[in-house]
Amino acid sequence: MSRFDRYLLTQYFLMFGFFSLILLLIYWINKAIALFDKLISDGQSFLVFLEFSILTIPPIIPIIAPLAAFAAAIFVTNRLKNDSELTIMQATGFSPLRLSRPIFLFGLIVTMILLVISHYLIPTSNKILLKRQNEVAASLNAKLLRVGSFIHPQNGITFYIGGMSSTGIIEDVFVLDERNESQEIIITSKSGQLLKDNDNPMLVLEEGIVQNYDVKSQNLSTTHFQDLSYDLSSWSVKERLVKSKLLLTYSSFELFSNHKLVSIMSNTSPTKVLEEFHSRTLTPFLALVAALIGFSTLMIGSYSRFGTSKQIFLGIIILIFIKISESYANTLMLKSEENWLALYMPILIGFSIFSFLIFLASNQKLIGNKKQSREIV
Repeated sequence: MSRFDRYLLTQYFLMFGFFSLILLLIYWINKAIALFDKLISDGQSFLVFLEFSILTIPPIIPIIAPLAAFAAAIFVTNRLKNDSELTIMQATGFSPLRLSRPIFLFGLIVTMILLVISHYLIPTSNKILLKRQNEVAASLNAKLLRVGSFIHPQNGITFYIGGMSSTGIIEDVFVLDERNESQEIIITSKSGQLLKDNDNPMLVLEEGIVQNYDVKSQNLSTTHFQDLSYDLSSWSVKERLVKSKLLLTYSSFELFSNHKLVSIMSNTSPTKVLEEFHSRTLTPFLALVAALIGFSTLMIGSYSRFGTSKQIFLGIIILIFIKISESYANTLMLKSEENWLALYMPILIGFSIFSFLIFLASNQKLIGNKKQSREIV
């Protein structure tokens, strides 16, 4: 590797780190605010919040990496053009294809890092997060079992128990649910138990009354019951694990080697399991494509006092087109397992566009470079 290649590679990585940090902070703060409200209002410590917020970072990285790689490629290439460094190197015999070697190496290294994150770090962090969510949710029982105290586990919820036997039976239960502004629900029961159903806390009550008050019509309806199960999962900080979230906890090896078993365990379709596996491979390569697109779009024009806004806008349009093709490929994949090759269509499109732009950059006459030369004069 020549000194010039090392110089460019260093510049690309410096700006990639800068833009990644900015984007990561934006995404992380957005998630952290909502997470802070859930955890702190549920009585959890700041250390629990910090642990949960750190575990949410790995899934964000593959999302922001292509944007950061594109921004780094645009910023560095634009600065090198304005400082005439690329012009000097081209005058010494470096072709646009030769100049693309550092950006290709940069994108390839970023892709390798993202492959490790997507296939190993993200499933591992999701497993840890799931385990910690279950542990925090389990602590809800201890929080609710306070005899003689009115507890507010969530805004609009009031919970009270009058006593608790040595066998774990709670007595004189009172629940007030005011989360719905147009409806108030009051549940009273002589006895009950706090149980778990598929890791979700359940309140099982016996011999009680449910009073449903409609605020608008001011009507009160009552229902007597012998047994009543009340789901408490919405009271806890634990997010209910939708199918896609449960699927994210499996390793890539499990997804690939036994996707039918994983589909049964996660209650999803086999095509969705394969789509998840191939997406973990596809997404990292989008960072390479984004970097190449950012570089090649700026190479198709020579210096102009009007700047490179047109080329940058063209690069953004190309990225949007690639993202649209990615969505279309995902739709095809979910229709049939045989369409898995379609998922890699955005990468093929990206490399094809990059090759075409480099061809134009190597043949400036095809894009009317004479006009641009008059602008310089």
